[in-house]
Amino acid sequence: MCGISGIIGIEAAQSKSLIATMAETMHHRGPDAVGTFVEGIAAFGHVRLSIIDLSNGANQPFHSVDERYVIVFNGEIYNYEEVRVKLDYPWKTHSDTEVILAAYLKWGKACLNHFNGMFAFAIWDRQDQTMFIARDRIGIKPFYYSLIDGKFIFSSEIRSILSTGLINKTINKTGLYEYLSRIAVRTPGTIIDGVMQLLPGQCGVLKNGQLQLEYYWNIIQKIDPKNVPASFDEAKTKVKSLFFDSIKNRMVADVKVGAFLSGGIDSSAAVAAMAAVSDQPVETFSIIFDEKEFDESEYARMIASKYKTKHTEIKLKPEMLLEELPAFFKSVDSPTVDGINTYLVSKLVKATGIKVVLTGLGGDELFAGYKNFKRWSDYKKYGWLISNPLSKAAVSVLRKIKDNRALSKIHDLQQNAGSGFESFYNNSRSIFLKEELDALFGKQKIKESKNWVNLDDKAVAELPALSQYSVGEITNYTLDVLIKDTDQMSMAWALEVREPFFDYKMLEYVLGVPDQFKLSEKTPKYLLVEAMGDLLPSEIVYRPKKGFSFPWDHWMRNELKTYCETAIQQLSKRGLFEEKVLLSYWERFLNRDKTITWSHIWAFVVLENWISINGIES
Repeated sequence: MCGISGIIGIEAAQSKSLIATMAETMHHRGPDAVGTFVEGIAAFGHVRLSIIDLSNGANQPFHSVDERYVIVFNGEIYNYEEVRVKLDYPWKTHSDTEVILAAYLKWGKACLNHFNGMFAFAIWDRQDQTMFIARDRIGIKPFYYSLIDGKFIFSSEIRSILSTGLINKTINKTGLYEYLSRIAVRTPGTIIDGVMQLLPGQCGVLKNGQLQLEYYWNIIQKIDPKNVPASFDEAKTKVKSLFFDSIKNRMVADVKVGAFLSGGIDSSAAVAAMAAVSDQPVETFSIIFDEKEFDESEYARMIASKYKTKHTEIKLKPEMLLEELPAFFKSVDSPTVDGINTYLVSKLVKATGIKVVLTGLGGDELFAGYKNFKRWSDYKKYGWLISNPLSKAAVSVLRKIKDNRALSKIHDLQQNAGSGFESFYNNSRSIFLKEELDALFGKQKIKESKNWVNLDDKAVAELPALSQYSVGEITNYTLDVLIKDTDQMSMAWALEVREPFFDYKMLEYVLGVPDQFKLSEKTPKYLLVEAMGDLLPSEIVYRPKKGFSFPWDHWMRNELKTYCETAIQQLSKRGLFEEKVLLSYWERFLNRDKTITWSHIWAFVVLENWISINGIES
C-alpha cells in the first residue's frame, strides 16, 4: 500500500518540483521509499509502504522491461501469483506491481477482469503519450483527480493535489451540503471545487487532455440470478468457501499480517478463518477499556485462546483521544465525523511494529447486521402507514409538544413517503435533515447530487429487500464514510487495513441470496453465523451487545466547551451558513435540546479545523 500522484500536461521544468511536493505531502502513507518520474509532459510520484517484494527493485514509479510504460500503483493484488503464471514476461521482480503492468501489456484494459484486490493505479505510455487509470471494484483505494485546462492532476489524497497550487482551494457547495447531510460527500464528487474521484469499478484513458471513462465492473450488473442458492445448506457452504478464499487471499504478504479482534461476530469470524488457513499463529490486537460497560476483552480473549493467537491488548483511555485531537485534525484529508476512532486505534497498533491487519469491516453491510435492514424490509410492507394523513397529523402534534430526533426523522421521511428505496435510504443515513439544511444555507439553493447507482432502478428493485439495503450501504455510507475513513486514518500511520468481507466474488454471491436465508429472530447475521458453524462459539454469537462510544456529549459541554465554541464562532463568520442559525445549534446543544446531537456540533468543529489547517477558501 502506498500513495500515488501524477501531473500530465505540464512541462518537466515546472512539474519536477510540483510532483516532489505532492509526494512529500503523502510521506505518511509510504515511509519506506520515495520515487519520481518526470519526462516531457508527464510526472509521477510515489511513496511506498513495502508489503509484497520488499526489494528496492520493486520501488515505484516502475518501468516495463522495454521502458515504454511507467506505472504508479497503490494497493495490493491478492491473486498476483495466479495472474503471473498466465503471463509470458521477462520478470525483473516478484512484485504485484510488475504483474499489473505485464497483464496490461497482454490484455489491455481487460487486465482488470483478472485482478482480485484493492487498487488504484495509472500507467503512462511514453510512446503514445496516453495514460490508463483504474480503481478497484469496491473503491477500497482512493483515486482523486482534477482535469482543468487540459492539465490532469491525480493523487491518493486531496491535500496532495492542493499542494501543487494548480487548483483553487474553494469549497464545493454541493459537497458541503452532502457532508452535513450524510457525514460525507457522494462519490464521485469531493468537497473541493474541481476535484473528483474515480468511481468503484471504473477505468479510463487520458489522451490529448481528454478523459474517457467507463465501467469494467458494476455492482448491479454482476448479480447473477443463476447463482441464487437452491437451499440454505447450499448458501452456507458457498459463503464459507468464498469467505475462506477471501481470507487466504488477504494474508498474502512478505511481512506479518495481523488482525483487529474486537470479540464480535465479524472480527472473530475473520480470525477463525485466518487460523484455519495459516501454518503460523495469527497476531491479534484488541482495544481494552477500564470501563467495564464498554470493555469486550473477555470475548476477544475467548477467540484468541480458542485459536491460540499471539494476542496483544492495548488499553485505550478516553483522555488519550483528547490529547490526540490536534494531530488528528492535521491528518484529516477530507472532513469526517467518525474517523478519529480509526485514527487512534491505528496509531496504537502500528506502534507494535505490525504493517498489515485484517478487519471485520463489511460484515454488517453484507449480512444485514443493522436494524435498518429489517426496517426497510418492514417499510416495504407497511410504509403506506407513514404517509397516512392521521400519521402525519399525529407526528405534527407530537413535535409541537416535545420534539426529538426520532420524530424529526419520521417527519422528514413523511415528506417523501412512497418515493421508493432511495428516499428511505437517504433518510436512514441523514444527520442534518432537509429543513435544517435549508435553514443553514438560507437563500443559497443547494441540492445533493444524485447517487451514482440509482437505488430506485428496476435492477435494484428486483433484488431481495435486504440486498437492496446492502447495495445502498455499499455505494453510499460504506464507500464514502467507512472505507474512506479507514484508508485516510490507517494510512496516517502507514498501516495497511484489508477487508475480507469486501471481496467482490463474495459480494456478488451474497447479494443474490434470498432474505429468508439471512434473517433470524434469534441469531444475528444468521447466514454468516451458520456458515462458520462451530468455528464461532455461541458465547460470541449470543453475547450481550456492547459498544464503546467516547463521551462526546459530556466533553463538549465541559473539557471541549471552549474549543468547540471558538470553532463554531469562527465558522459562523465565513459566510458559508446563516450565522444566527449556525450559532443557534450551539446554544440549543448547551440547553440540551433533544433535536440536537453531539454529532451535529462535531461536524461543524471538524469542518472549521479542516478549513483553517488547509487554508481553504470559503
